[in-house]
Formats: sequence, C-alpha cells, structure tokens
Amino acid sequence: MDIRESFYTAVNDADSAPAEQIRTWCTDAMKQQLPNQPELWQRLTPDYSPGCKRVISSDDYYPALGQANCVLETRPIARITSSGIEVGDGDGGDSTAFDLIVLATGFRTVEFMHPIRITGRRGRALSDIWAGGARALYGATVEDLPNFGMFYGPNTNLGHNSIVLMIEAQSRYLNALVRRVLDARAGAGAGTGPLALVPRKERLERFNEEVQRALNASSFADPKCASWYKTAEGRITNNWSGTVVEYQEMLAKVDWADFEALGKGSGVVFGQKETKLGRVVEETRVSNMALAVGVLAVAGGILLRASRVRLWG
Repeated sequence: MDIRESFYTAVNDADSAPAEQIRTWCTDAMKQQLPNQPELWQRLTPDYSPGCKRVISSDDYYPALGQANCVLETRPIARITSSGIEVGDGDGGDSTAFDLIVLATGFRTVEFMHPIRITGRRGRALSDIWAGGARALYGATVEDLPNFGMFYGPNTNLGHNSIVLMIEAQSRYLNALVRRVLDARAGAGAGTGPLALVPRKERLERFNEEVQRALNASSFADPKCASWYKTAEGRITNNWSGTVVEYQEMLAKVDWADFEALGKGSGVVFGQKETKLGRVVEETRVSNMALAVGVLAVAGGILLRASRVRLWG
C-alpha cells in the first residue's frame, strides 16, 4: 500500500522527481535489453508524460521486440486488405500479407453503464445526463437518478494503485445510503415511509469542477497522448484526481446535505447531519524512519540468533 500510494506523484505530476525516475528506469531498461539499436529506442520512447497512458510493468516486453522474427510497425494502418494489412497514407502504401490478424482494439471505456438503458426523474435518460461526459458525485451517485448507486463509476479509476480499494470505500458508502432508505421504509410514525435519495446538482457540479481542475494539471491531461481515460473532446472521465487514502477519507462519512431527500421518509435524513462510516486503514501509520529502525532491529536479531546457533553448534 505504501509503495503504490507513493507512485501517485510519479504518474500525476510530469515534472516531479518520481516521474523523472520512471523515465530513467524505462530508458535504462530499454537500452540494456535492446543494445545498440538507437532507431528502435527512438520509436519506443514516448514524447508524453509517464502515467498519461497505463503504465505496464514487464520484464519481457523489450526482449520480445528485439526478437529476429518481430518487426515493430508504428505507422498507422491505412486499411485491411484481403490478404493482409496496408500501412501508410492509404495511397498505395506498404502492404504485408498475414495468415492471422489479432485485433486488440480495447473497449468502450468512457461510455459508463453501456449498453444498459436507464431513465430517471422527469423522463431523463442517463445517456442525456451524461451527454457531455460521464460524471457523478464521488463517482457513485448521479443527478436525477433516485436511489441509484454504482461501483467504479466516473473518475474513480486509478493509475497508481488498486481499484479494489476504491470499490471497497464505495461499498461502505452506498450501503449506508441503502440502509437509510430501508430504515425509512420499515419505520413507523412521523417522518418515515418511502424515501428517495438524489444527489444535489449543485454539489455534484462543484465536486466535478474540483476534480477536473486537478486532473487538468496532471499527466493524464497531456495533449500529446490520447488515452482511454478521456473523451474525444479531452475531458478526463475515468481517473480519480487524488490518492486512494484521500478518496477513502472522503467516503468515510455520508454528508446528508449532499442529497435531496424525497418522500415521506425524508425525516430520517434531515434529522441527522452526517453518518460516520470510517475506513479500512492499510497504509503504514509509523514514520519511514521508525519503519526502517524496526526492520534493522529484526534483521539484527536474526543475525544475532544465527551467530549463536553457529557458536553453540
């Protein structure tokens, strides 16, 4: 957890020392595994920031490209012919025959919930709500969709840590909303009954403005690369702008002022300002110095024990 969270700066800040360290590591590994091939080095070295696209950890990627039976083609595909692939400008470019073509064209990453059709209040379709790019409050709830929640929604993807950590935080948060709706329905007396929770549009917009402002200053916004993190217009709809810990702390409570409560059961919401949920702490809570001292102490104890065994033996 500590190592992954520390990777946040490297993939978010193009000018940071960790980002420069990634460039150095990758360049050194490439030149070591593909020796004396400067032309290939140039074609394999991106001109955009580390983290702008998914960072791949591999120890056999470069060696595979160096095999005698492998040719790296970086020119765009003009068209697929009856016998192979034509590359170039599409006007009589180079054509190569192939027995087999494998398509690895990705998936529809910015069309969240596709192809499910969802219609909310006032007949608004989710596709209309997200016409300018998907957005949600904390990536979990959507305007005009009462009692609707989702995992791994807009702006909750990561470039540095595990998505599972984000989904676990969302699970605690959404379960609190579900519990409140069920309690209102099962309750008796004034202020109880059917309850519908909808995120307030102004809160959702303010949250997304803050997220986009941070993302626009990150490596993900690098104009030199097109990634599956953003729409054709350049809006980053997929990635979270902060660390996992920051996201977990944000969802460690439900602020009921974020929601519009509809129905007879609204009293169970407005009677309380917030509900504290807490979060699962997975990062180290001691300082790096204390951690280092602890590791050295354990190592010293092992060495001392080993020396006694040899002495007594």
